[in-house]
Amino acid sequence: MSSLRTHDDTWDIATSVGSTAVMVAAARAVESDSPEPLISDPYARLLVAEAGTGVWETLLDDSLSDKLDAVDPEIAAVYHHMRNYQAVRTHFFDAYFAAAIDAGIRQMVILASGLDSRAYRLDWPGDTTVYEIDQPKVLAYKEATLAAHDVTPSVRRRAVPIELRQ
Repeated sequence: MSSLRTHDDTWDIATSVGSTAVMVAAARAVESDSPEPLISDPYARLLVAEAGTGVWETLLDDSLSDKLDAVDPEIAAVYHHMRNYQAVRTHFFDAYFAAAIDAGIRQMVILASGLDSRAYRLDWPGDTTVYEIDQPKVLAYKEATLAAHDVTPSVRRRAVPIELRQ
């Protein structure tokens, strides 16, 4: 299947838009499991594991880094940056939402939320609402997977399933 989207395309969590969400979660899982993690996402690995096999498995394979270093250090650097970027981005937005909470804001919107687990893993004040906007299949996968493992949001979470191209 091509990675390019078309008007009437079909996909699932392991292909196209879905696989992008899983790859980002895989990068968060790797960082969360590292000896000195920049972020902590206890649900990332679960969301990846339930998606089956796919290209994201390369992100989870620590031995791939050593292999790439031996073959081509420049490609290895790109690989490291790709994994590290997700950790830095997650850290930035976690801090951004914490600052918004400190400023008294109680409605948060996460556009193209993917398999982001902030509504489940961050400590939110009780009167906060988090809106997650994304593709219906991505949101449904996240909800079903976490619910199957008795993981519930730590905040009032409102999923807004919509085809983002419309």
